[in-house]
Amino acid sequence: MGRQNFFFSSLIAGYFSSAANLAYTAISVPLALHYLSKEEFGLWALVVQIGGYLMLLDLGMSSSVARFLADHKDEVNGRSYGDVIETGKVFFWIQALLLAVAGLACAAWGPKLLGIPGELTTVFQRVVFFYVLILALGLALRIKSAPLWAHQRTDIGHWSTMANLCSALGVMGLGFFLGWGTYSFLAGAFAGTLWSSLLPWAACRRLKLLPERNLGSRFCRKLFVRMLGFGRDVLMMQLGGLLCAGSQIILVTKLFGLETAAVFSVATKTLAMGQQLIGRILESAAPGLTELFVRGERDRFSFRFYQMSTLSVALATFAGIALMATNREFIGLWTHGKVVWNRGGDVLIGALLISNVASRCFQGVFGMTGDLAQVRYLSLLEGVIFVGCVLGLKGWGGVCGILGAALATNFFVSGLGGCFQASRVVTVRGNWQTKLARLLVFYFLMAGAYGWAIQSFSSLLARVTITLILLIGCGFSLVRKMRSTLGQAI
Repeated sequence: MGRQNFFFSSLIAGYFSSAANLAYTAISVPLALHYLSKEEFGLWALVVQIGGYLMLLDLGMSSSVARFLADHKDEVNGRSYGDVIETGKVFFWIQALLLAVAGLACAAWGPKLLGIPGELTTVFQRVVFFYVLILALGLALRIKSAPLWAHQRTDIGHWSTMANLCSALGVMGLGFFLGWGTYSFLAGAFAGTLWSSLLPWAACRRLKLLPERNLGSRFCRKLFVRMLGFGRDVLMMQLGGLLCAGSQIILVTKLFGLETAAVFSVATKTLAMGQQLIGRILESAAPGLTELFVRGERDRFSFRFYQMSTLSVALATFAGIALMATNREFIGLWTHGKVVWNRGGDVLIGALLISNVASRCFQGVFGMTGDLAQVRYLSLLEGVIFVGCVLGLKGWGGVCGILGAALATNFFVSGLGGCFQASRVVTVRGNWQTKLARLLVFYFLMAGAYGWAIQSFSSLLARVTITLILLIGCGFSLVRKMRSTLGQAI
């Protein structure tokens, strides 16, 4: 298949994977609550959270191995390609061992540090230890699927994720039926890990993406240092993203209480979903774009990247306007009126979606070029400034103040900073910073016009009509704008 076919295969598989993840959440939560007490369910949620933080021990090496393999993908049986595989294998095994030790430490000291009730202490210790062991097993086997990204077969990874979720849900449900209680989660996690590890490995063997044995490939210390440096940059960006996104709910809880935090969590679900769905576009195109860069086709690389980023930002603008106009009503219907949200928050959520998608595009280009040094601290700097601003405001503006601070820091730090750095790598006519600023001004003008219109007409039919006209008009406008700008990319 050509790059275009690989892109669409990956994109479609990615959306199916997202749908499977959504279905897994929708089914597993009520299923678990039917068989478990709230305390037991909360214990499992805590263990999953602990596992997520411990997986930071990956140190960005998964991305690093995939990117270094892309440099040598045309010579699968070459020495350099094999050296990357062998070096990555050693590091993944070391990480798996460290992860297992960390799991043992959590089992030993976690109950006391986290205040686990006495009657659940033994269950917690067993579940957290074996769950982390399962994560360690998946990490140790990760090298078997590493070539998929470099060879533009991320669609296989997405289908494997779907198999993981389906098998995990099935085995977990069987465990609940057999009376295994909380241990049913462990059984499901183990079954899912086997599928998500063995299926990609089998695909790599069938597609001959793994080097043959006895080629003289070995662990290379200099290569290890280079890969670790790239992984370190990935980790810094991951930590920055975690600080930006993960700190919001913590700050809302600290400043306004758990009830407001619950409302904020529900109201921003659409923002997270929008970022995930739109982000799939550049994520699916990244392997093919990386190939263009590695082969020295810089003009085509610039043009294709501009196409993908323009498409992503255009869709984010349309989705942002849709969220601004409908998120409040959607939240009310979804929660049967239990959660009440405000229109001002929706305006900021829509703008934040546009800014986040744009900044991720600009920073993502450096992962394709293999040089993250220019942007590795942007997300972390954004997170630190955001937390400082929110704490300094001391609750001024309520949750809208927090969303406004998130928008301002993302736009001025990651957005404009990423724009400036990306413009030095990708050849595009015009000033990207100015284009992004104009796009947000256009969005806020549309939000203001929409707010005035719905205030002027009180009937439900009139409001629905205005909303439909807004969405259809913006859709056509953005399509025309996108077509005109794509022709001026280079």
